Parts: sequence; C-alpha cells; structure tokens
Amino acid sequence: NGNDVISGRGRVKLWRVAVYSAIFLILIFVLSILQTSDIKIFSATPDILLALICAIGFIFGAGYGAVFGLISGISVLLLGSTGFSLIPILYVLCGYLCGALINKFLSPNFLSFIIFGAVVGLLREIFTLIHFGLVSSQFNLFEIIENVVIGEYFAYFVCLIPAYFTVLGIYLLFKGKDDKSR
Repeated sequence: NGNDVISGRGRVKLWRVAVYSAIFLILIFVLSILQTSDIKIFSATPDILLALICAIGFIFGAGYGAVFGLISGISVLLLGSTGFSLIPILYVLCGYLCGALINKFLSPNFLSFIIFGAVVGLLREIFTLIHFGLVSSQFNLFEIIENVVIGEYFAYFVCLIPAYFTVLGIYLLFKGKDDKSR
C-alpha cells in the first residue's frame, strides 16, 4: 500500500509516522528548553532528553531512536546549554542501541526498559567524564564523580519512568492493529 512505511516495527501507516514525529518534535522542543533551565534533582540538571530518547528507541525501534536522538542532540547544542559537547553522538548511540538490542537480550517490558535505562545512564556518565577530561585543565576523577556524576545519574534515572509511560501512552494512543506490540 502506498500509505505504509516500512520500519523496525513492520508496516506502519504514513499518517501514524507523521503524528508520532510531530508529537516527538514538540516534546523534544519543550524538554530541550526545560533541560537548559535551572531545574535540579539531586543538585544536578537531569538529562530529560536522554530518558525520552531511550524510551523512543525502546518502544519504537532503533530508527526512531537514532533520528530523534540526533534531533535532540542538535537542539541541545543550538540552545547553547553545553558548549563543546559529545551529546549528539551520545543521543544517537543510545536511541539506536535501546531499539536495536532489546529483542536480542531481554523481552520488551518495563523492567527491561529500566535495565537498559540504567546502562544508558552509565554510558552518559562515561561521556561526562570524557567531556571533563577534554575541557578541564585540572581533572580530579574522584571529585567529579562525587560532585557531578552521581547526582547527574540519579537525576536522569528519576526521569526514566515518566519518559517510558509518556512514550508508551503515545504509542498506544495511535497504534493500529497491524503494529507490533512492545
């Protein structure tokens, strides 16, 4: 059928792809602005977008995760919240991996998402350490772990659950009978 798109989820109606894309673009725009604000959890700014990208990749597949990861990474850079950053690479990588690896290692359910989300959070903190190592002249690993990494990790982890249920709700709202269920 000319109105179908082949994706990692099988055949999906083109209008559904357009609706999902529009909703995710709006969410990314709003969350990008929130992420650059002074919102703090555990005295750290949570990576709300990474939680969203993880959920999109997990529920919609690797293609959606990578594309929206790239869009999110670019939006964060354009808003100027980080200066030089590896964030776009991280977001694309995490979005892709959450979609590509889920059926290979675990069944797609909430507990699996939390496990993948925890691993993605650790990957994020490795990127944080690399970033500090590249831009800081006085790099003290233990001080950065204590003052930055631990708070960032738990702040991100708090955002995982709302991200999962938001993306799952969007999927369930518009899914057709021909869509594979996660």
